[in-house]
Amino acid sequence: MLITRKINVLNRFDIGGNNRFVLIAGPCAIETEDMTMMVAARLKEICEELDIHLIFKSSFDKANRSSVKSPRGLGMKRGLEILQCVKTELNLPIITDVHETWQCAEVAKVADMLQIPAFLSRQTDLLVAAAQTGKIVNVKKGQFMAPWDMKNVVDKLCDSGNENILLCERGSSFGYNNLIVDMTGLVEMRQYGFPIVFDATHAVQKPGGQGDSTGGNREMVPYLMRAALAVGVDAIFAEVHPDPNHAFSDGPNQLYLSDIKEILQQALAIDNITKQLTVNSYQLSENRKQITDKPELQNTKHSLSRYIGKSRNIKLFLTDVDGVLTDAGMYYSEAGDELKKFNTHDGMGLQQIHQQGIKTGIITSEETKMVERRFQKLKLDYLYQGKLEGGKLASVKEICKKENISLAEVAYIGDDVNCFELLSAVGMAACPADALDTIKNIPSIVIMKKKGGEGCVREFAEMILKTNVTGN
Repeated sequence: MLITRKINVLNRFDIGGNNRFVLIAGPCAIETEDMTMMVAARLKEICEELDIHLIFKSSFDKANRSSVKSPRGLGMKRGLEILQCVKTELNLPIITDVHETWQCAEVAKVADMLQIPAFLSRQTDLLVAAAQTGKIVNVKKGQFMAPWDMKNVVDKLCDSGNENILLCERGSSFGYNNLIVDMTGLVEMRQYGFPIVFDATHAVQKPGGQGDSTGGNREMVPYLMRAALAVGVDAIFAEVHPDPNHAFSDGPNQLYLSDIKEILQQALAIDNITKQLTVNSYQLSENRKQITDKPELQNTKHSLSRYIGKSRNIKLFLTDVDGVLTDAGMYYSEAGDELKKFNTHDGMGLQQIHQQGIKTGIITSEETKMVERRFQKLKLDYLYQGKLEGGKLASVKEICKKENISLAEVAYIGDDVNCFELLSAVGMAACPADALDTIKNIPSIVIMKKKGGEGCVREFAEMILKTNVTGN
C-alpha cells in the first residue's frame, strides 16, 4: 500500500505517513455552547485514553439542508465564538465547513483546518479561497464524482500555493436516495499522495430519504469504518451527538456519544493490523527481536506496534534535569552552594545519540551554572534554562523551527508537572520509574525501568537507537 505524505497539524501530530488514524469528530451542527463543549470534552477524554489524535468538527451553518424550514445552526459569528472556546479551553484543533469564498479568511482566524462540503468540491473559486488561507484543506469528494476526478481538485489547490491537502470519501450516489462506498476508490485517491479521510457517518446517509430531511442508517457506520481502515485510510470522520434523534441535522446517521468509545476500540484493532502490515517486514522483525530480547523494554507500558510508531524517526533528543538527569535531591555544601549529582551513564547515552546524527539538548525550568558546565562537557546542541514565556513547549518549538522539524520528530524525557505539556506534544515521550503519577498517565508515554539519576536517560537513549529507522 502506498504510504501518503504527512500533513502536520499545529506541530502536534501528523496525518498520514503510516501513522495511526486521526479522528475528526463532533456534532454535525453547533446547536448550543454547552452541548458543543460537553461533546468535545468527552471526545477528548476518550481519545486521550485510546491514544488517538482528535480534531474537533462542527458546522456553524448547514447550508445544504433538504428543506428551507430545517434548522441550519447558529450562524458564523456565534458558531466561531463557540469553536474558539473549544480551541482555547480544551486545546483541540478545529475544523469546520466553508460554503462561500468570503467565509474562508474569516473562518481561518479560528479554524485550523477548512472543510469543503461534497456538493461544493468542484467550485474553483471556493477551493482557491480556502487554499489561500494557508490552512489544511479537507475536500469531501462529491457524491457525483469518480475517485480520479479528485486529481483536478488537487491541482486547483496546489496551483493556488497550498499542498496541505486531505481528500475525503463520503460515498457515491447509487440510484435515488442512496449512497454506496467503493473501497477501491480509497486506493485510487491515495495515488495522489495525500492523506485519505473516510467519512463514516455521511457514507450511510440517505439524502432526502425522509422527504423534507435526510435519512440514514447509523448501525452500518462501524462496519464501513472498519472496512476503510482495513484498506488503509489516514483519518476517520464521524459525526457524534449525545441525542442524535433530536439533532438539528443528520440525526439518523450520527453516532451516539455513548457508543463512540467501543466503536473506536474496534477501529483501533483493525488500524493497528493494517498499519503494521505496511512496515517493511525486515524492519519489523528486527524491531520485534530487539524489544523481546531486552527485558527492560518488555516492561514498558505500551505494545510493540505503538512503540515502533512513536519512535521510528526521531531527530531531536531532549531531557529534563532535576529528577531525570539527577535523583531530584537537593545537596548543599557547608558554604551553602547547591550541588547536583549526575550519572555518567546518562552522559554517555546522550553522546551516543549525538554521534548518530540526532540533535541533543537540555530543557529545564531551573537556571544554574552546574547544568551549563554539564552541557558544555557533553557538547550537546541546545540548552534552555529558566522559565521562558510559553514554558518548555515554547522553547522546543523554537528549536524545531531552527532545525526545520516537527514535534513528532522529538523525543523528550521528563518527570514532573512542568514537563506535562511538552511530554503530551512530542512524538516520543518517556519518564523515569519514579516520575509523578500525573506524568505516568500521559497517553502513550514510555515508563523507564530506572529511576531519575540512575541511568533512565541512557535507557531511553538506547531505546531510541534500537528502533530509530531513518535517523538524520
